[in-house]
Amino acid sequence: MKIRVKLTKGEQVKFISHLDLLKVLSRAVRRAEIPIEFSQGYNPRPAIAAGPALAVGITSCSEYFDFELATEYPLAEFKADLGAELPAGIDLIAAQEIEISVKSLMAQINAARYELDLQLEIELKAAEVEEILADFLANSEVIITRKRRNKSDRQLDLRPLVFELQLLETAANSKQVLLEALIQTGSSGNLRPQELVRALQKSYPISEDFSLTDIKRTGLYIKEADKLLTPFEVISK
Repeated sequence: MKIRVKLTKGEQVKFISHLDLLKVLSRAVRRAEIPIEFSQGYNPRPAIAAGPALAVGITSCSEYFDFELATEYPLAEFKADLGAELPAGIDLIAAQEIEISVKSLMAQINAARYELDLQLEIELKAAEVEEILADFLANSEVIITRKRRNKSDRQLDLRPLVFELQLLETAANSKQVLLEALIQTGSSGNLRPQELVRALQKSYPISEDFSLTDIKRTGLYIKEADKLLTPFEVISK
């Protein structure tokens, strides 16, 4: 059987890598004595598959993982047993049994929602920030230079990868804003939230004083035309 779960990654664990998070889940499964399936070959690995990786330093309230089990296991017991072994900062908030044949999370998920907590160089009213965002979205293209490890840099038009961008709130002094962005992720095209911030910094009065810890992932979705479905909704259609 296969079980899809939704987890949080909080402040306590925001600096562990994607690979380390998978190791944490593997150890939790082992301690809970959940009958996880293993891959074949010389170095068998527990059958735990993740959605799009979360960068180190970013928190999330919406991470998805698929667990393939070797035998049937009651869903309620799975949630209780696995949840009891997870460390502080990682909470299991939902689980659902899925068919073995269901496509992988990486093959399904193509959109991610983020909250961006940004500082402004000057004080702006909410209406002025909204005007900036509308101007950004009105562009037919937004070119940035994508840095690539062990490869030459390349030019990227990120405008088609930004589905939504809006103001959530402003601080009392009007120099801090909380933005919400829905952007493309996955194998068909991936935009990093920090690249979106860099593009905003390039053209608008947003401070260069920014780090990944100012970002939170709040949702992962399957975008079909104008519809947004969660990984749970897709398998229950």
